[in-house]
Amino acid sequence: MFCLTGLLLMAACSTAPPRATAAEALAHGEPITAARMQLQGNEVVMLAVPIDPVELPAAARTTVDAIAPQGETTFVGRERGPRGEGFRVDKRYETEDGGVHTRSLLVDASGDVLERSHSVPVPDVPKHVLAAALGNGRYVDDVCIVSGPEREEHWALTVHDRRGRRHVVIVSLSGEELARWRRSDARVDAAAGIR
Repeated sequence: MFCLTGLLLMAACSTAPPRATAAEALAHGEPITAARMQLQGNEVVMLAVPIDPVELPAAARTTVDAIAPQGETTFVGRERGPRGEGFRVDKRYETEDGGVHTRSLLVDASGDVLERSHSVPVPDVPKHVLAAALGNGRYVDDVCIVSGPEREEHWALTVHDRRGRRHVVIVSLSGEELARWRRSDARVDAAAGIR
């Protein structure tokens, strides 16, 4: 699921090490799932690099298990983005009617929630929210309600058009389009001094 991503580097000493570049982070990421990034102009504004699930700090794992127990884990990564640095965990659940429900959490190393979201069936999404997103594509693939640390903040809808172009549309609770991202599959080669 879309919902903001980035990197976190852990330090064993009291001073923080220099932050890895995007290329270094990608070059050293686990080959478990694809990395995620958002670009705005020439900047990487959000980056999530897959990690081995055993690298998830204990406090972060406790929070994830409390909010999104069980389910199939589909992504675990270090994330750096507008919400700060933390760990992204996405889970998938099969519903009794054969459908799929998703949850996504961004938590910091101490277990504090920076962001969370969950899917909402399309028939349950307010019509004014769907109308705002459908200007970007005719078909709705996924809808999530996104919360910050304290409350629901906006909707994130993934839509596609007849040509298969996908967009993630961010819509306010009142139905205004706040942002639109074109979602692309990409191949990324990252140079980080690996020989």
